[in-house]
Amino acid sequence: MPLSIADLLVDYADIFEEPSQLPPSRAGFDHQIPLKDGDAPFNLRPYRFSRIQKDIIDKLVQDMIDQGIVQHNTSPFSYPTILVRKKDGSWRLCVDFRRLNELTIKDRFPIPLIEDLMDELGGSIVFSKLDLRSGYHQLRMAQGEEYKTAFKTHSVNHWRIMFVIFA
Repeated sequence: MPLSIADLLVDYADIFEEPSQLPPSRAGFDHQIPLKDGDAPFNLRPYRFSRIQKDIIDKLVQDMIDQGIVQHNTSPFSYPTILVRKKDGSWRLCVDFRRLNELTIKDRFPIPLIEDLMDELGGSIVFSKLDLRSGYHQLRMAQGEEYKTAFKTHSVNHWRIMFVIFA
């Protein structure tokens, strides 16, 4: 590894640490979920899981509570969770927001063309592949928007997400 790259990794080591608290609020950049008028919130029941999977879900939720990225909630919204196996054999907890997506006013800005993005890489000589697992927890929900991200697990608890998941 070139010395200049190693120096960058040392200088920005905090980027690669596990999140231990909510990201800072960034005015104008905190995520909002605009909803269509007249639609009622969904409160869906959790999916069925085996006892082993329920234990995995409990552990993953407890880890997120310890990190401060989920909180107890009593929102009128509630979405089920699913477990997705990662390549390394571990599990990722995902929230099934498909019903929320139906209520959401769609963004009016198109995704850039891949050709344009590739043109911007012209002349680049250093590329990296990062595990952005914690990158999902870097954009905070706007104040007052958190209730829209509530999810349920099989336990009695009802949680809301304090960050945006782009998975």
